[in-house]
Amino acid sequence: MDRRGCLRACAALAVVPVSTWSACVRAAADAQAGEIRRQLRFTLTLINPRAAQLTGQTLWLYLPANETGTQRLLQTRVSASHEVLHDPLGHTLLELRFAQFAPLAQKTISVAAEVAMRSKPGESPLADPRAWLAAERYIETDDARIRTLAFELRRATPLQTAKAIYDWVKLNMNYAGYVADDLGALQALLERRGDCTEYAYLAVALARVCGIPARMVGGYFADRDVAPRPEEYHNWAELYIDGAWRLLDAQKENWLAPAEDYVAFRFYRDQPINPIGRAHRFRMEGELQVRL
Repeated sequence: MDRRGCLRACAALAVVPVSTWSACVRAAADAQAGEIRRQLRFTLTLINPRAAQLTGQTLWLYLPANETGTQRLLQTRVSASHEVLHDPLGHTLLELRFAQFAPLAQKTISVAAEVAMRSKPGESPLADPRAWLAAERYIETDDARIRTLAFELRRATPLQTAKAIYDWVKLNMNYAGYVADDLGALQALLERRGDCTEYAYLAVALARVCGIPARMVGGYFADRDVAPRPEEYHNWAELYIDGAWRLLDAQKENWLAPAEDYVAFRFYRDQPINPIGRAHRFRMEGELQVRL
């Protein structure tokens, strides 16, 4: 490059805003690390429906999981005083406490979470595989009908078995649209229908019978920066094969990929392990109404 061309290039760089330059550098570093950044934004509205002051109100809400084989929580921003909690499974919980809440008042709180996503899952050591092999509520691995089908789908390797389970659930289940109540793996098998939750429960149950640790995951499908709506909350299955949790989403017909588009918030457990308990997304302790 001649001197004049060099000066033109330097001048062009000089007018790039610092924020844009930083974003470009960050994007290049993420790409080199095999990661893509996603931002999810939410708005919470808390309402006091009573004509009297409320005291001692607490809300717990799931945020993106702290770290999985395909995601890392980078930062969160909340427009209210809060605490961020973690539990042994790697959940991230937002805790909002209100000592006093005025009569008939409402408060809107914005939440933003940034995550780094990877398409190929990294290795995730599993201390006790038995925790993801047992029967649980809605995952009826001890039922003879589920066991019979699982044995029919078993193949020579765990990966081949997982693919057979994916194919069977995808081809034999009928999507029923959103269903308010959890029905479970057995009812999904008997009725051959359900929403994403039943697809996931059934895949997890079949995998566990075949000796493959499996879990149901709740979160959002995010192939870009999004402000997801409550009805877009999604459940899918992950199976532990060759040292990593691998995606199985028969309802959306995704096998193994694109894992970088699935942002995990919750790993299903029958027994409560944090203040949210068995709720899917949040729990309110008090009388405040919550709108997401």
